[in-house]
Amino acid sequence: MSAHLRGEARREAAARLVTRYDAGATIQDLAVETRRSYSLTRALLLEAGVRMRPKGLPKGAKHRSTR
Repeated sequence: MSAHLRGEARREAAARLVTRYDAGATIQDLAVETRRSYSLTRALLLEAGVRMRPKGLPKGAKHRSTR
């Protein structure tokens, strides 16, 4: 994937991240999987309106994002 995401490609990448994050993946998991920085991965999730899980919530714990 290109490091520079714009427009529809950025929205599509964010949507894929949201799906995985909602399923319990951590930001770090997603960054590694997509070969992107933690900061960009987090920014994409925030742009998509995801409410971040509290720190320390066990991986896979159910937490519904609010968009």
